[in-house]
Amino acid sequence: MSSRSHSHVPPPSKRLRRGLLAICVCLIIYGSLFPFHGWRTPGDFSQLVSAAALKDVSRSDILANILFYMPFGFLAGLRRPLRATVAIVLAALMLSLSLETLQAFIPGRVASWLDVITNVCGAGLGALLAMCSIFGLRAPLGVSRLTLAGYLRNDRAAGLGIAALLAWGAAQLMPFVPSLDISHLKSALKPLWHMLQGTRPIEPWRCVAYVAATTTLTITGFGILQHTRWRRLAPFYLLALLPLKALMMERQLSPEDLVGTLFGVTLAAALWSVHTRVARLMAALLVPICVLVQALHPAIADTTTYAFNWIPLHAQLTHPLGAMANLADTIWPAMALASLCGKPRARALWYALVPWALFLLTAEGLQQWVPGRHPDITPVLFGAAAWALAAIYAGHPPYRKRD
Repeated sequence: MSSRSHSHVPPPSKRLRRGLLAICVCLIIYGSLFPFHGWRTPGDFSQLVSAAALKDVSRSDILANILFYMPFGFLAGLRRPLRATVAIVLAALMLSLSLETLQAFIPGRVASWLDVITNVCGAGLGALLAMCSIFGLRAPLGVSRLTLAGYLRNDRAAGLGIAALLAWGAAQLMPFVPSLDISHLKSALKPLWHMLQGTRPIEPWRCVAYVAATTTLTITGFGILQHTRWRRLAPFYLLALLPLKALMMERQLSPEDLVGTLFGVTLAAALWSVHTRVARLMAALLVPICVLVQALHPAIADTTTYAFNWIPLHAQLTHPLGAMANLADTIWPAMALASLCGKPRARALWYALVPWALFLLTAEGLQQWVPGRHPDITPVLFGAAAWALAAIYAGHPPYRKRD
């Protein structure tokens, strides 16, 4: 096999990396200084960043601080990660220390040295991931380089498909902290046990959403793999997430997860065996169905309707770990739909941005009349941003002329 066949999936351009890094920094500043009002002068300037806050530390806060800064370190380390690691750590230290100091001037925010340490650790882990993604994993004695590039399609659609699968995995496994404690495993499997005992019915709407999502993602996985024998990895990836989800802290494995995933991967395999184009078309049609079902299915216990929230990240900052999982769940549909286009063109994707954003806004707006749903502008913004990133990754905007 020639060396060209082993070329990797095209990486994002320098302009895209810089744009994502700027967005990441803006989100960090926004989340650290929210709600931006009520500023007052602290009484003791000698303790702007206090060690007293270490007494009231929660595990979720530590994880959130690490996860918030990991994208910063990853994006900053995609170019020359060996030389940039020290600069990334220092930049994360200065950014975190500055924001923590400003938090001392905002009522309700607590500046802590632990936040600074965990933020720097998150940026360092992100830089390490960037280093691994660039250099790959090497075989013993450095004889050869282990890579899946020879088994992936070498185009932009494959990159978008990988992004969709990774976003789905992040939504399922957040906060990525496993636990083998018996009490945790019992709690994680409790929904399945209650279903087997007949005390918990299966939610049909949630099951339909899982079927649509896993069918779409399995077909997306089929499409990014070159060899037929390796396409079995696509359903294996989605099925492997089920036991891993039961091991993660603060996560549960529900019967809807299990039934929906099993049915979804089976349906995807059947559609792909009939005709690949038919399978791609059905998967593309299932994406908006999945978004609508996830947005409009009513909650079982809550019968209250809620007004639309127009403040970005207002609800997400209250429960950061759950919010990051929900936001990852809003990103994968755009990436999967763009990948299913086969060879996505930037012009077509840019023209579809406004309809996609209006579709997401309509889905969120209808939640005002669905019991137990919380309509929010944040999923609309992140979903539209994911679509715009797919268009940027696919090529230049339509108003830019190519050289």
